[in-house]
Amino acid sequence: MDWELHSSWLLVNVLLFLGGLWILIKGSDIFIDASADIARRFRVSELAIGLTLVSIGTSLPELASSLYAAFCNQPEFIVGNIVGSITTNITLMLGLGALIGGSLCFSRRLLTRDAVFMFLVFLLTVLLTVITRVPGNRGVLEPGINRWGGLLLLALAVWYCRSLLRNSEPDAAGSESEGGGPETAAEPGDTPVPPLPSAWRCNGLAVLGLCMVIAGSKLLVDNVVWGAEKLGISTMVISVTVVAFGTSVPELAVTLAGVLKHRHDLAVGNIIGSCTFNILMIFGACALVRPLEIAGVDGAVNLALMVGSGVALLGCMATGGRLNRVHGAVLLLLYAGFLVYNCRALLGLA
Repeated sequence: MDWELHSSWLLVNVLLFLGGLWILIKGSDIFIDASADIARRFRVSELAIGLTLVSIGTSLPELASSLYAAFCNQPEFIVGNIVGSITTNITLMLGLGALIGGSLCFSRRLLTRDAVFMFLVFLLTVLLTVITRVPGNRGVLEPGINRWGGLLLLALAVWYCRSLLRNSEPDAAGSESEGGGPETAAEPGDTPVPPLPSAWRCNGLAVLGLCMVIAGSKLLVDNVVWGAEKLGISTMVISVTVVAFGTSVPELAVTLAGVLKHRHDLAVGNIIGSCTFNILMIFGACALVRPLEIAGVDGAVNLALMVGSGVALLGCMATGGRLNRVHGAVLLLLYAGFLVYNCRALLGLA
């Protein structure tokens, strides 16, 4: 893939980067809405949609940009993008949600089942990188995830998705918490549910959204790699900070919407589901295309920071059964530390 969408002019490339990011986010938004309409036809519960469809949908920017990077042999971009997105989702997105909402209530099942499973997936990722060696760009074997590991992650993604959908009955879908109570039947005075668009419109918008995501991801990856080379900044640093934040904007939008609408299970569940599928689906798919190396100190440290953010989230969720402003402040401080570490050279701390 030698056709690269960048220019020799810095300003043009900045505009291409921003344009690619907008197309990526807008395309994922269109895809999510169209997919939600399709899912409604199959009468899938809202909580199951939040943990599966919405989580997978908001992970589309990471999936598209990482897959393109895999075909272009940019493993640092993939690792930085996914690990950075997960850390950003947990520390920044949930931190902001807790600060704005004041108190994010959630069902106990989100903690005992989904958050614990997410953390186990983090540990499995670390284990795979410890026991596996893959060919690196420097011609030596590096810690990483090979194709067998990718296949295992994808199999777990399918199993987890099926498990969630099998337990999506109305009584299981409703939240056990104050913030997101069980769904109840519509009353005569309630706002009527809007009619479903036609099937061809749903399918057409889904295809359009996917095409926008693919086009946006190419613009994003090409200009990030170009910028890293010209500025002498590691691709890992750019992808783990700028790109990770940009591709996490859909999760931020869904989380804040859930907070403002008092759908706390959806707000927290979207982040947990997105982090889980970022590993299982994206690392899994990319490792099948090209084994992923976790090269250098920065890769290992960022992987450790991802696991640390998972520990912090589990601790916050287990304390009081809700996320409050104190938890939000702790998570945001962790995000600040994550930024300082990755931008230490730019800040003159290296």
